[in-house]
Parts: sequence; C-alpha cells; structure tokens
Amino acid sequence: MASSDKQSLPVRRLLALSMLVAMELALAAAESLIPPFLPLPGIKLGLPNIVTLAAFSLAPKRQVLLVVLARHTLAGLVLGNFFSPAFWIGFGASVLSFFVMAALYGIRHFSVVGVSLAGAASHNAGQLMIVWLILNNPGIYYYIPMLLLWSVPMGLFTGFSAMWVISALSKAGINDKL
Repeated sequence: MASSDKQSLPVRRLLALSMLVAMELALAAAESLIPPFLPLPGIKLGLPNIVTLAAFSLAPKRQVLLVVLARHTLAGLVLGNFFSPAFWIGFGASVLSFFVMAALYGIRHFSVVGVSLAGAASHNAGQLMIVWLILNNPGIYYYIPMLLLWSVPMGLFTGFSAMWVISALSKAGINDKL
C-alpha cells in the first residue's frame, strides 16, 4: 500500500500540471478569437497569465515554467503559428515575463496584482526585444511607451482575475503545493 502512495504523488502532480497547461491553452485559444480592440500589435488581455499567476501558489516555480513552455509550444501547434516570428516573439516575452514574476512572487511587498503588473510590463518589453532581434531596427523602441501604458490595465485585469481564482481555489480547499 505504501508503494502506491509514493507513486500517487507524482501522478497527482503530473495530472495537476497537465490541467494547468490545458487551462492556459484553452485561454490562449479563446484570446486568439477576440478581435483586436486597438489597431496596435502586441496588446492582448493576457488571459493565460491568470493561470500562470495562480500556478505560482500551487506549484514550485520550475514546474510553473514547464507549464508556460508547454502552453506556448502547444498553442503554437494548435493555433498554427509554431516557429513563426509571432511564436518566437510571444515565447521569448513569456519566458522573460515568467522570470520576472518568479523573482517577485512571494516577496512580501508584492501582491499578485503587483506581480501581474511587472509580468505584463516585462512581457511587453520582451516582445520589443525579440522584434528588435528579428528586425534589427532600433526604431521599434519608440513603441515602448504605448506598450507599457497598455500593460497597466491588462496587468490589473490579469492580476485581479488571478486573485479571484486563487481565492476560489483556497475556498475549495485547493491551496496546497503540488
């Protein structure tokens, strides 16, 4: 009986992480269906980031990174932009955003909303860095103020949504680390 208990924890963790990837993938697909409300490239709500922020409260940071990487890879395959410039722009920006959020998550002075704001701003900065690498045109940096301005409402939306999700998970008794 003890050996099956030892095996159930890795299976439980794998299932939970797979569900997080599936939720992020579903939100990425839903977000791709939302028409741009501004004629500015790179501005999205960041719906999958709600799950990423909630995942920080459930799983070790390395496993959250695996969730983010798996979601981007699968979204690229499902949405048809795998290995395209748009894929690399989003992938690189998400990796940078993950590391910024991972560094800030759990620091006493940063709430989930603060971490989300930093993640949104770093994601937009990461997008511009990748675009600069692709185009090799420093003029792209004139777009920084616009993207950073829009990262505030998007980061607030994502952060408050993640707070609601974390609270709902806690009320449901799902607040233990995987």
